[in-house]
Amino acid sequence: MRLFFSFLLLTAFCVANAAGGPPNSHPSILGSGWDCDRGYYKSGQKCAKVIVPENASIDVYGSGWACNRGYYKSGQGCAKVLVPENAGIDVYGSGWACNRGYYKSGQKCVKVIVPENASIDVYGSGWVCNSGFKKSSTSCVPMTPQEIQKQKELEKALAAEIQRRRAQGVSGDDCETEYKTNAEVCVEITGGDLDCNESYGGDYYRDCDATLRYEVSTDYSGGAYLDVDVECSIEIEYKGRETYSTQTDSSSQDESHSLYAHGSDSETMNFNFSFSSYKEITSVKISSAQCEIDSVDLY
Repeated sequence: MRLFFSFLLLTAFCVANAAGGPPNSHPSILGSGWDCDRGYYKSGQKCAKVIVPENASIDVYGSGWACNRGYYKSGQGCAKVLVPENAGIDVYGSGWACNRGYYKSGQKCVKVIVPENASIDVYGSGWVCNSGFKKSSTSCVPMTPQEIQKQKELEKALAAEIQRRRAQGVSGDDCETEYKTNAEVCVEITGGDLDCNESYGGDYYRDCDATLRYEVSTDYSGGAYLDVDVECSIEIEYKGRETYSTQTDSSSQDESHSLYAHGSDSETMNFNFSFSSYKEITSVKISSAQCEIDSVDLY
């Protein structure tokens, strides 16, 4: 019996040596060397067992741990996400988001007050006027038949203009000329902000809200008005914990403006950038921003 047990130990030793790695390892998929089994991590020339705290499990890589849904990483443990009323666990599982029809205000969710002739917007945290109505302060008022007709004509004209520019490979510039009157329209960025939301543990960023402010103006001197379509884009650079490479992300939006003789208008665009909890982003900055005149039409 003792001889048989010694034979088993010798066999196990030979198998380990044949694999070229320590216990709890397997041959590397790259064809040479070895990798630790799932639930273990490389420590020198050995594979050490991953110590998984309460409310956590082995992560997707198999060499670490991640908090279960509804918990967030806090030091070497997992703390429970405190979800306020009218909210639920977010898509990442490590925070919370307000339910549709509510918006975040501090650590609470406040109900969106939807005026008459309006409905909750696509984001679920605001409202938009129904078709045939336009926004006026905090209410929606009926559009006139002329405004409805102009809106339809505008949509048709913009579609044609976009198609023309795509065919010509034109992406717009800071200034554009209306071909009938030679009136010039220019857009200028007047400011920008970056507000990043920390994780519940306060040791990395979950997402960032970028704000871009701009002004559009014209030297038009006629009696009609110009409809101007402005497109703005913003790019951010970010870096994760214990990483040396910098990654980038970008987003763009467009907005229409009605400009009368020697008129101007200003607008603020908001962009949101969300990060995966696995990356643990610790550094974010705006790397570039630009606004362009996409189209100018006389009405």
